[in-house]
Amino acid sequence: MRKGLVGVLVLLAGLVVPGVATAAPPDPSAAVTGTSEVAPGGTFTVSVELFNPQAFTVTGAAAQLRLAEAPITSVFELVSCTGGTCFENSPTSYRGGVGDIASGGQATVVFTFRARESAPLAAYTFEHQHVGSNFSFAPGSGPVVSVVVSPQIADLAVSLDASPRGLLASRITYTVSVTNHGPSAASSVRISGVYAAGFAWSSGSGCVKDGNRGVVCDFASIPSGGTVSATYSVYAGLLTLGSFSSTVTRVSSTPSDPDGENDSARRYCTAVTGLLVLC
Repeated sequence: MRKGLVGVLVLLAGLVVPGVATAAPPDPSAAVTGTSEVAPGGTFTVSVELFNPQAFTVTGAAAQLRLAEAPITSVFELVSCTGGTCFENSPTSYRGGVGDIASGGQATVVFTFRARESAPLAAYTFEHQHVGSNFSFAPGSGPVVSVVVSPQIADLAVSLDASPRGLLASRITYTVSVTNHGPSAASSVRISGVYAAGFAWSSGSGCVKDGNRGVVCDFASIPSGGTVSATYSVYAGLLTLGSFSSTVTRVSSTPSDPDGENDSARRYCTAVTGLLVLC
């Protein structure tokens, strides 16, 4: 008897796992495997493609998912479903009903699951099957989803503010701020910056001069959700004129920072005269 196709695609936090069949082969067979990871409380989706190569209509067709290692309902909670009517069929299986599938017909059911907070840390193999009221195809194995400890990352966002001092100000105080968007606390945070040519170092609080026009600001720790700041001041020479900018960038921190887009900041100011600076 020819087998029906059940293709499975796993996506975790928007990441499509490679190795997924995009079309039914001439002689349908089960099993496309993928690998992904999810932390307890995290969500992921499993897309099940059903194909009917038989010469008759499969009535009451549904995509069925089980786990090889444990009852699926004890590890993964069904959050939502598209393409079918999804439900807990038993403690060991979820189903997504699609109605009748005619000969040569196909359907896709997308399950969204949440890893239960109590889910044991382990790798779990999905067993997928195309079942119907009048015919059920052979089950297939895969993909594998691993429940793992939440990764240790800390997303740091850097900003830079500038405040000229006095009505006729030739000195600028820069404030370097770092916000930790988490989820983990950050430590050993170093911010490196460069101030504009034509300015000279004046003083720093939490920041020190580094080389010719460089500045370094170190923060021992930043809790998740917290913001820390440091300052440094520079002063203009009498001949300093025109527009200029200063920049700061995160150069190191622990644990890793997953988003480099918010790791740098730049601030523009203008020296109208050597004694009047606007920011």
